[in-house]
Amino acid sequence: RFGCMPGTPRTEYRGGASNVVWAAPHNQFFAFVAMPDTPALEIVARAIDLPRPLTGRFSFTNSPARKGFETTLVYPGLTIEPGKTVERKFNLYAGPKEYSTLASIAGRLANTVDLVMDFGFFGFISKALLLGMNWLHSALSIPYGWAIIVITILLKIIFWPLTAISTRSAKRMADMAPQLKALQEKYKDDPQKLPAKQWEFYRENKINPMSGCLPMLVQLPVFFGLFSMLRTAIELRGAHFLWTADLSKADTLFMIPGLSFIPFISTPEGLPFNLLPILYIASAIWQTHITPMSPGMDPAQQKMMRWMPLMFLVILYNFSGGLALYMTVNNLLTILQTKITKTTAARASGSPTLPPTSTASVLTPANKKKK
Repeated sequence: RFGCMPGTPRTEYRGGASNVVWAAPHNQFFAFVAMPDTPALEIVARAIDLPRPLTGRFSFTNSPARKGFETTLVYPGLTIEPGKTVERKFNLYAGPKEYSTLASIAGRLANTVDLVMDFGFFGFISKALLLGMNWLHSALSIPYGWAIIVITILLKIIFWPLTAISTRSAKRMADMAPQLKALQEKYKDDPQKLPAKQWEFYRENKINPMSGCLPMLVQLPVFFGLFSMLRTAIELRGAHFLWTADLSKADTLFMIPGLSFIPFISTPEGLPFNLLPILYIASAIWQTHITPMSPGMDPAQQKMMRWMPLMFLVILYNFSGGLALYMTVNNLLTILQTKITKTTAARASGSPTLPPTSTASVLTPANKKKK
């Protein structure tokens, strides 16, 4: 590995095969890009020790040396005749990682410099969502916070049918918990026969156990794409929304002194009070309490699952305001949809009970004969 990634750091990195069209050091929001007119043969980067400052807090002789990186674009060797020169031209860009600007440069210079956005595997989704958020902000003149909420609502509407299928499946599985438990008890001494009987039971009652999982898998690419977009969008830097002064940072309202000992989330000044992550965790706990659990799950495990969101508070506590806003609004919309779906299903069926034939088929012993 190279740099600060886990593992043994490499002292040198080499890449390219006569196709290096740009190189850039970059962080979350800014980049410095060198783009040669002629593709380089190879790129070489080395870790180097930087000179120690003569003054300041890093000037102590016993402090560790600071690391830097030296990067070189390598070209094929040339023989230059006396009096001749070789000229290499580079286009340089130093500024924000703004997708529209970088995409314009990529189109003009016929390179792929827009990849410095580092959207990840679902980059095409991130680009579409970023363009949509910017369009809402510019065309409708709404703040970026409201643009995030509008996008969240639109995504929830698009995926509403899939989420409704998942919710109905979970509720029906929960309603069948007593019958499935009776089936498991009946065939507890025949574990090889139990799976076949369970699938037969699902078939008789027209239930697909996978129908609750597939809709969630379809939505995952959009979630990761939106997550990556909100994490890197410089448009959110300095954007205000309600009490949040900067949607690219945590929405700290005030500091709680005396709690600087809490790992990962506290600072030397104390514990920051970030409201949006707390609202998100509260909405996540609410959602787990209204979502039916899998039938046959151990009661202790059910209790743990209902309070599991608390375990993620430390991880999510310092998320940016934009990310926390999206996740909170998405949870609230999911809770609303769950309640609507349950109410609609109850009205359509008229009764939450199962067909008597399903129960009888499970509870009747296999070897019982009619007289």
